[in-house]
Formats: sequence, structure tokens, C-alpha cells
Amino acid sequence: MPESNISVNEWSPGKKQAFRFSFIFLTLYVLVNPNDVVPFFHYIQRFTRQPFYHLVNWLSGALLHVPDSLSNSIHTSTDTTFNYLVVLFTIVFACLGSVIWLFVDRKSSNYNKLHEILFVILRYYLGITWIAYATLKIIHLQFPEFTPVTLLHTYGESLPRELAWNFMGYSAGFNYFVGISEYIIGILLFFRRTYTLGNLIAIGALINILAFNFYFDDNVKLLSTMLMVMSMFLLSKDIGPLINVLFRGKATSIETSRFYSFDTKRKNVFNVLKCVLIVFVIFFDVHTFSARAKQLGYTGRKPPLYGVYDVKTFVINNDTLKPLITDTFRWNKLVVSLPGKAAVIRMSNNMQYFVINIDTAKRTIQLTGKTDTGNKYLFTYDLKDSILSIRGKHLNDSLQIQLKQVNLDSLPLLKHKFHWVIEHQKQLER
Repeated sequence: MPESNISVNEWSPGKKQAFRFSFIFLTLYVLVNPNDVVPFFHYIQRFTRQPFYHLVNWLSGALLHVPDSLSNSIHTSTDTTFNYLVVLFTIVFACLGSVIWLFVDRKSSNYNKLHEILFVILRYYLGITWIAYATLKIIHLQFPEFTPVTLLHTYGESLPRELAWNFMGYSAGFNYFVGISEYIIGILLFFRRTYTLGNLIAIGALINILAFNFYFDDNVKLLSTMLMVMSMFLLSKDIGPLINVLFRGKATSIETSRFYSFDTKRKNVFNVLKCVLIVFVIFFDVHTFSARAKQLGYTGRKPPLYGVYDVKTFVINNDTLKPLITDTFRWNKLVVSLPGKAAVIRMSNNMQYFVINIDTAKRTIQLTGKTDTGNKYLFTYDLKDSILSIRGKHLNDSLQIQLKQVNLDSLPLLKHKFHWVIEHQKQLER
């Protein structure tokens, strides 16, 4: 493949040193970042991430005296102390590496070819990342629909992140809109002639995502910040022509040439392979995330007794307890949510979470405390005409409870539908 006739310009010392740092920092970050959205990339990161993590763990303890309980708290795409330390030491290694590179390589007038390689790596990495997050939204895995437990939480009981997640999860249509937009961004980034447009849209979207993550205290602030850093690096190549067009009103063009020229046949083959990669990534994400959503219970059939039940009568040891708000034992509601998950809301409004096991053949219910496994309820049940009757024991006490299923569709949040015409403000009020 002959080299194309691209002008080989002389880079300034500052530009060369800035690129050396950027190349080491961004490449190292991609190799060790636990984003886990690139198909099969975890096989490569097995040989890059773990050694780097052990090195960071040792350095953070030896140099910064960070306790192991913090430096070992590794979670995927979260803002843990350890993940911030990973970025910190990545910056440190990039600084040291760029200085060593400076003394080893004094003769190079530019790094055009390495710049092009890094450019391609980041375009594909960002493209695959945008497609992954688009799929998460289309499948409703990132922002799932409301569960019965979610519907019973008040604003005041919700964390800022939960409030934001519920806001996004309410509207399936909005998730489709955002997901399709992110698909467009990801696909545009794969192609040289469209990556600038895709990157500009991506930067606009990332500004909103960063604000969302920071102001609602989401746990992916570091990841979204790094995606913005990568997008800004891609933008740096086109900043001159964009300034000419947007602010100076000058005609200009954006360089899309490669350092290696291809004949038409090879270009077509390469473009076909690129399209195959995009389709593969989309189908891989759909398959992986759909399986995950089904496993978590976000999609597919709802578990038996799914819903919210108001307690009408509560009898313990043949003694009927009155529904007093001062009673810390009597149930007020039983909530059966995602598979294996349930909650009991007592008259004092205290919500206690349980692991639930329902045997529809034997008509039995077993509730086990999520934090206190010794807190167990064993019931037989009967459901008829929305009336749930359960009998059983809790420790040494016998219980007889009658409950009525709540029609969740009657709640204002779920009952309200889209209106083209809204004549009065009262249509938006309860």
C-alpha cells in the first residue's frame, strides 16, 4: 500500500510533547478502563487491567497511604476511590512516559501516523460505547420501568440518582428517542467522512450527560468525564476548520485522508467489513443486554403475585391487630416486585425488604429477611378475585392475613396518558 501524498509538517516541541502525553494516557486508559462495553475486550484487559490494578494498589498504599479497604473497592464504571486512583496514576505514568519518550526520540519532526492510529482507536472505542448505551436504553436495562416498590417510594425517600433514574424510566418513548440518537452518534463515529458530525453531536449529548451525572450524583461521573476528554481530543483535529466556518464565515474543508491510500476495491471491502462490525456490535449488545434484563426481571413474565397488596385484616395468635400507625409490627402493605424480591411496609411506614420464594404448585410463600436471614415467614396462600389470604407462622407466632390487590394502573402516574390538546392546567393536576 503506497503512502498518500499528505504533507509532512513540522510539529512544535509543545505540540509533540502534548501528543506524547495524550497518546500514552488515552491508550493506557482504554486498556485498563473497566467500561466493559467492547465485545470480548475483557480477554485483553485480563492481561492489562489486573497487573495495572495491582501496581496502583501497591503505589496508593506505599505513596498515598490509602487503606486497602478503599483501594480494593473496584466496581465497574463507578466513582470509587480506587478508580480515581487509577486515573491519577495513569496521568502520572503518562507524564513520566512522555518525558522518557522526549529523550529517546528527539529526531521525529511529527507523529502524524501515531496520531492517526490513536484517532482510529478512539473513534471505534467511542462508537462502540455509544452503541452499547443506546442498546441499554432501547431494552430498558439502564432505565427500567417502574416496579411496585418504586411506585411506593416518595420523593423524599429517594436518592437523587434514584429520582433521576425513575424520571428517565417513566417514558418508554423518551428512552427510544435517546437510544436512537445514540445509535446515530455511534454509527457516524465509525466513518471518516461523518465522524466530525457524530462527534459534535456526541459532545452536545455529553454536556447534558455530565450535568445529569454531576447534579444528580450518579456514580459514573468519572467515566462520562473521560468520554468527554476523548471526544474533545477528536475535536482538536477539526477545531481550525470549524472555527473558520462557525465564527469567521470562511469556506473550508476537513481533512479525511489516510496515511495509506486504498484502491476502490479495497475501500469497498473495508467499508463492508466496517458495516459488518457495526451490525455485530449491535446484535451482540442486544443479545447480552436482553439476557441480563430478563435475568433481573425487567422483561419477560412477571413473577407470581406481582403487585401491591393492602392489608385488610391482620391476626396474630387469634388476636386481631387494629391498623394503628404506632404499631411497628402490623403490616400495612405487601409488595411483590422483581423475581425473588419483596417488601413489607408496616403501619409505622417502615419498609423492610425480603427475599421471596413462591411455590405456585404447593401454594406456599416463604419470606426471608434480606439483611436478617433469621427473620422468616412461612405461609400458604389463596388468591381469589384480587383477595389474597395467607396463613402461616413467623417464629413462634401464628398469622392470618387478608390483603386486597391494588390496581396500579389507577395511580395518577400510570393513569395519565399523552394529550395533543390540553385545554386547562387542571388536566395536568390530580
